[in-house]
Amino acid sequence: MPPPVHRTLFLRPGFLFLPAAPTRLCTVIASGVAVTVYDRSQCFGGVGHYSHPVRLARGSTPDFAAPALVGLIEMFQSAGSNLRDLEIYLYGGADNPHAPGFRAWRGRSNCRAGFDILKRLGAPPAGSDIGGRFARKLVFYTGTGESMLAKVTEFDEWEWYPSPSLAHRQD
Repeated sequence: MPPPVHRTLFLRPGFLFLPAAPTRLCTVIASGVAVTVYDRSQCFGGVGHYSHPVRLARGSTPDFAAPALVGLIEMFQSAGSNLRDLEIYLYGGADNPHAPGFRAWRGRSNCRAGFDILKRLGAPPAGSDIGGRFARKLVFYTGTGESMLAKVTEFDEWEWYPSPSLAHRQD
């Protein structure tokens, strides 16, 4: 029997979360990428969500692929995880030419950056659901590694192509 879920949290782009207790993590992914990680040996998981493939000169935050993925994998390793026990999935990287701020390259670049960085870290993904024109709503259960994914068209427009300065402020 899976552990009971202690709480449900919504994760915005630019955040990483590795909870101490089983948690239901929810996020909306458009051109960005959400990465779920589950340690099969220790039975816990977490999520990182980034919006941009490369860092800008002004910062190194989880808004960007490298800091997000390196930080997430380091969080697992600090918690005692071995890379060989991690089950990793990537979601998102969609393109919507009708969305405000459309950047034709962003979705594909976010996906490519995620795969490249994870490969360099020695933590290749087990699978993915990326690309296309639909945004995704993801629910990830950190105590079991299970996820539910829905492709959607209804959500806040700013989530398609957020700027790093706005990713944390939109309510």
